[in-house]
Amino acid sequence: METDAYKATTTETTATHSEGPGVGLDKDFVRTPLGIVLIAAFVSAVILFICGTVFPWSIHGGGFVAFVGTTAAFGTGILFVLYLIRLLPKIPGPFGLVILIYLAVVVILSLIAFILSAVNGKGIGGAAIASAVFAVPTLGLHGYFGFLMFRKYQVLKNHFHKGECGHSYSVTTTQQNYEASHPEDAAPAYGNY
Repeated sequence: METDAYKATTTETTATHSEGPGVGLDKDFVRTPLGIVLIAAFVSAVILFICGTVFPWSIHGGGFVAFVGTTAAFGTGILFVLYLIRLLPKIPGPFGLVILIYLAVVVILSLIAFILSAVNGKGIGGAAIASAVFAVPTLGLHGYFGFLMFRKYQVLKNHFHKGECGHSYSVTTTQQNYEASHPEDAAPAYGNY
């Protein structure tokens, strides 16, 4: 009678994947939709600040408009620099959520600045009307940037910056093969039990 033979093999493969180029200057970011929106939002916020500082309007409500323009320009400029040097994904914690909250605050403040400027535009004149006009793109561009960030969050499955800054990870794949041979003089399947 022949003996049963059993042979088992296990193969383990480890691969390291890198998700991005790492921290450094990203010259192509300026040409991306996110970069273009950030630049346009920064420019509109600076113009909103300038409109809020014109003399007759600045003492009648333009100070708040200038504050909104400063807040929007300062925060958007910092975000642009953090994206440009690919440093944003390296910041620990839920920084994407902090960005979304900041954008929501800027949108609400821009809406209030628009209403304030539009209401006072008839009596004050040109600077208030210009503030109302430039509060709209500030509001819209920051809202659109927030929309792009939220869509990115959905696509990347609850990650805001996955793969942007040189994160590396390893994947281990294990494959097991089993072989067994049986003796040839085994009882036939159709016969004597």
